[in-house]
Amino acid sequence: MRGPEYERRRQKSVVFVGLLLFALILFLIQLWLFVMVLENILAGKTGMVFQAAAASFVLLGVNFWMFAGVSRISKMR
Repeated sequence: MRGPEYERRRQKSVVFVGLLLFALILFLIQLWLFVMVLENILAGKTGMVFQAAAASFVLLGVNFWMFAGVSRISKMR
């Protein structure tokens, strides 16, 4: 019979995989923003640079927040 420790580790791994997939989605959004801004700069349009940079910094902040959460989860016994 599996004990509560096994269930706790299993739940932590599910949360970790979920956060990893969400971080991958955020990374792809940042990559898309970067490519979009580069295409606009090469076309001579610089109006979206600051908005995309602000959105990218927000996504970076979310990634750091999730990393801190994963660190807290891994330190929990």
